[in-house]
Amino acid sequence: MSHSGPTPSAPPTKEQLVAILASSVNTEECLSCAYHAEQIGETELQLHCLEKAVALDRNNRPALLALAALSLDQDQSAATYAFLEEAARIEPLTTDIESLKERLFSEIRHNPELGGYLHAIGRATPSAPSKTLRIVLLTNLFPPQELGGYGRMMWEFAQGLHARGHTVRVLTSDAVDLAKKPTADESAFESHVQRNLQLAGGWRDGRAELLSDRSEIARRLRDNATKLRAAIVKQKADLVLVGNLDLLGVSVLSPAFDQRVPVLHALANANPGYAPEEQPADPRYWVAPCSDWNGEVYQKAGYKPARVETLYPGGRVDRFFRLFLPDRARLRICYASLVMPYKGIQTLVDALAALHRLGVDFTAEIAGDTPDPAFRTQLDNLVQTEGMSDKVQFTGFLDRQGLTALFARNNVLVFPSIFQEPFGISQVEALAAGLVVISSGTGGAKEIIRDGTDGLLFPAGDATTLASRLKLLLDDSSLMAKLQKNGQARASLFSVDQAVQKIELLAAELQASAAEADFTAKAPL
Repeated sequence: MSHSGPTPSAPPTKEQLVAILASSVNTEECLSCAYHAEQIGETELQLHCLEKAVALDRNNRPALLALAALSLDQDQSAATYAFLEEAARIEPLTTDIESLKERLFSEIRHNPELGGYLHAIGRATPSAPSKTLRIVLLTNLFPPQELGGYGRMMWEFAQGLHARGHTVRVLTSDAVDLAKKPTADESAFESHVQRNLQLAGGWRDGRAELLSDRSEIARRLRDNATKLRAAIVKQKADLVLVGNLDLLGVSVLSPAFDQRVPVLHALANANPGYAPEEQPADPRYWVAPCSDWNGEVYQKAGYKPARVETLYPGGRVDRFFRLFLPDRARLRICYASLVMPYKGIQTLVDALAALHRLGVDFTAEIAGDTPDPAFRTQLDNLVQTEGMSDKVQFTGFLDRQGLTALFARNNVLVFPSIFQEPFGISQVEALAAGLVVISSGTGGAKEIIRDGTDGLLFPAGDATTLASRLKLLLDDSSLMAKLQKNGQARASLFSVDQAVQKIELLAAELQASAAEADFTAKAPL
């Protein structure tokens, strides 16, 4: 008796692979196509399969390494380096591959065709500051303890200044209830952080609340001022860089003025954390709002510091930039902010429901802290009622690495805030990653996106118009491609490096102005 197993299926033909690739929305399927294309000797088709796998998820490390191998076989040093660099930015390479990457880098680092890419990822030769500074940075919250984007902005300023050779000492509180798991960068920087300031209250449902005991508030504020004075003396500070003063109060800055140390207040809220009548009158106090809009609101409220100069927050373009632009065949939508009513997330969910009822194929990931559990439950119920549970996912808080991965696997960021945003840094990060940003453009957020040029705008709270903007991208692939490309270029104007160099410039001007004021004050009548 003879026994025979199942007849092996014939490998797919080139035509079959092309058809599968054209309709695929799955990275694993693309990788499988690439494998079969290699088996039948179709190198060009293999290349297209790998490129689509990466376009569907720019964090697809196996596809990037396979592209690097193909380029190396064809003696394409610049392309090989770029693919290896993209893979290394996801996860460290093995020692031998890392050595190859660095050898290639030494060969191509002056290649003009790669200049833009190297600059975008932070590997271009940096310029050196004309003068190094000793800086005390003071703010109420500092990552990995954070609530919203203000603390993140100050962390990027601190780390960026340190990376350029400045001495930075951070004074902040120890808000353990707001602590997240630290990233490697945050852990490495923690030695520069002193968490002993005492806040005059706390947060409930995402909102600041003062203590009821006024004498205790006064004691804490005096203690904080003492700690700032000690830090200024110990650091021999050239500058005090101030962040969020909520629950700290402006009186904490008095030691800086007493010791004639310039103060630059990086303002990322419409309210600076003190009343107009409390504003320091010292000429050494300058305010740097995070947008032109924020500066205008601040001054219209009656604040009149010696100088107001816009300082855009620094987006980590180097971290979020991707060599490949996202695939455009299907809407892959994301949201990255606090899940709160004033952030407009309900507008996005309503727009998604409208798309779902039209039969539009999409996925949506909603990332961010939810300080208000009852509101989150309402959103969950709406998603279930509309039958979108298989399309809409709530991911919760994401750290920097998680946010990078979120942007790497999506192609649209919706920024639907209904309150007047001071800025909106997630828009810059998404632009850098090659996503199309659709924004309500409230407040300073409108200064990032130019409608129809490098993103799309819609009226805040208007779910119908938001749904039409999303569908427009699906219907007009050429528009989507233009916005992806232009958006990446736009992001470079809001990088951390740009922001840090602006701080250096303002610090130099502030020091010169303070010296002139001191000279004038001492001059005989």
